Amino acid sequence: MCEAKVYLKKDDQEQLIMENVTLMQPDGEDYLLVNLLGEQKLVQGQIERIDFLKHAIYLSDSPQSPTDGN
Repeated sequence: MCEAKVYLKKDDQEQLIMENVTLMQPDGEDYLLVNLLGEQKLVQGQIERIDFLKHAIYLSDSPQSPTDGN
């Protein structure tokens, strides 16, 4: 099985949001998380990184502005 844990980074701390996530689907500016038992949670955030070896998805609570290079 390939379930993941989803963490939300807030004030330089990572908080576990949900375990055993089998589906992560964008929903506007949010993400719908669904776990192995069918429980659902809608979270706001932006994907910061995905660690496939640790089966972990890290979201940041504030959108990061892109740099324009000027």
